[in-house]
Amino acid sequence: MNTSLLYHAFGIQHQNVLKCEYKYGKIAVKIKTKDSKLQCSKCKSYNVIKSGKVERLFRTIPIGKKQVFMLAIIQRLECKECGSVRQEHIKYAESKKTYTRSLKRYILELSKIGTIQDVANHLGMSWDIVKEIQKEHLQLHYGRPDIKHVKHIAIDEFAVKKGHKYMTVVVVRKFGIDLNHITRTKNKLKKLIIKTPNDVMLEVAPNGTVNLFGEV
Repeated sequence: MNTSLLYHAFGIQHQNVLKCEYKYGKIAVKIKTKDSKLQCSKCKSYNVIKSGKVERLFRTIPIGKKQVFMLAIIQRLECKECGSVRQEHIKYAESKKTYTRSLKRYILELSKIGTIQDVANHLGMSWDIVKEIQKEHLQLHYGRPDIKHVKHIAIDEFAVKKGHKYMTVVVVRKFGIDLNHITRTKNKLKKLIIKTPNDVMLEVAPNGTVNLFGEV
């Protein structure tokens, strides 16, 4: 496998391909960063010397039905500018993750047309990893929605466990963005209060009662 295919197929740049292996229906590609691209992860200086290495295995986008793994040699670098000794920063995977950024994007695309279990089965991955990727994506893009210009909302509730546990959801009706939600039990009163920038107070009680203070 050449470096051009590595970039265009898997989104991985500045790597040398050392070896490719095909075993048990899986593809393993051994890679390492080009010497000219090694830089300090702290000050970004290229004035570094190698001081050891470790190997890490990353899952990436499949080729057809074959799972593909990147066995990466991660260099430990001593910086001559700032004096730090750290592992190189790799751009194709997030810190402490076992999959590449390109696989993460692929999973999010698949999630538009299938359930978490469908995606996990298709890729032969853990349900928990797919769920984690979806959760992080939703938290990043919808965790703190801007409600400055909200004028219309929709309220609904559903049973988490019928007869025992319920959840009330408040969303922006136009965009379907979750503003907030509350979990409640049948015998314990809990309330959800939302305050908008124009001083509108909304109170949602577990019995479905909605009280507005001010005007939307």
